[in-house]
Amino acid sequence: MTDSTKRRSVAMVLAPCWIVAACSAHEGHTHVPAANQPTLQVTTAAPDAVTGTGDLRFRYRADLSKLPDEIGKGIAKAHGGFAKTPTGEIYFGLEGTGLVRISADLRDKTLVTDAPRLAGGALHNTTYIDADGGRLVLPDPNGGRVHIVKLNGAEVATLGRPEVNDHYTAKNEKGAPKNAYKPTDTALGSDGVLYICDGYGSGKFVLTADLTADLAAAAYGDRYFGGAVSGPGQQEGKFSTNHGVTLDPQDDTLMIADRERQWVQKLTQQGEFVSGIDMVGANPCDVDLVDFNGERLMVVGCLVGGGGAPGVVNIVRGDKVASVLKPKEDLGLELFQHIHNAAGVVVDGKLFVLCYGWNPGCYAVLEHVAQ
Repeated sequence: MTDSTKRRSVAMVLAPCWIVAACSAHEGHTHVPAANQPTLQVTTAAPDAVTGTGDLRFRYRADLSKLPDEIGKGIAKAHGGFAKTPTGEIYFGLEGTGLVRISADLRDKTLVTDAPRLAGGALHNTTYIDADGGRLVLPDPNGGRVHIVKLNGAEVATLGRPEVNDHYTAKNEKGAPKNAYKPTDTALGSDGVLYICDGYGSGKFVLTADLTADLAAAAYGDRYFGGAVSGPGQQEGKFSTNHGVTLDPQDDTLMIADRERQWVQKLTQQGEFVSGIDMVGANPCDVDLVDFNGERLMVVGCLVGGGGAPGVVNIVRGDKVASVLKPKEDLGLELFQHIHNAAGVVVDGKLFVLCYGWNPGCYAVLEHVAQ
């Protein structure tokens, strides 16, 4: 594949979704039977179908959901959260594919780079940092590392295995690390510190790295907090899977999606519990914030819905779920058995929700239905 081919913005003509049933295992995920060959799947919504309640109802935009072949063939492994930039462009990392950019109008999707160091890892949630012309942070839980890259994918720095406590320094009888390090998401705090969730590792810690100096010299700090829950139910400041982390700039708290305990915990940047937002039985993967019509909304992609139902997107007002979007059940998008991430985007005054289906894999754009 030539560089010009990789970087072109594609006027898509393919079906919206690819499904490859064989996916790598992660804690808390339910798997479908493996398939030997990829199969092209067309996702078609029920005519005139809408999902959600009240003034937060949405419809499927098939034209905006189409993906070019070079991206669509890998979408089944999508684990990356959407990183929104000040110019409106959106980035995400796609396992086995590389770094992807979505244009500000949501129409064009471009494979920025398929460099093996990125494409060969299990790229997870993506974070934008407004520094040095823009930087992206991409955790790789399979590789046990965190990439800091330029917007073209060029490597700036890599954070490898931390050694901040006994959990990470412990060795097995062969002298290898006893406990895996599997980071899943990051957020840049108002204090210039990068907060890193070891969500797929057994420790469930939130680690820190100071980014106030040269990004190329980024290194872990001694400060960390969190850890694994010690029993059933929700436990303040402890996690089942601290899967996603987002800074709330209104009060400088960290919003951490505690997936299997079905709530979002708000913690200070020192790790002190502030409050919790219940996800009404759904398993949250991450939180995205969007301003629309003079209010701030939380958009929360949930792996499964209440009672083990197919994945949903919860839209939160204040600290309460105000609308539940059900792509599979309400819109008839059959590939959305699991939703891994979602984000809210405003384009020309209209609100859109971007979401991934995972295992089987799909990508969809939902448009707000005006009253």
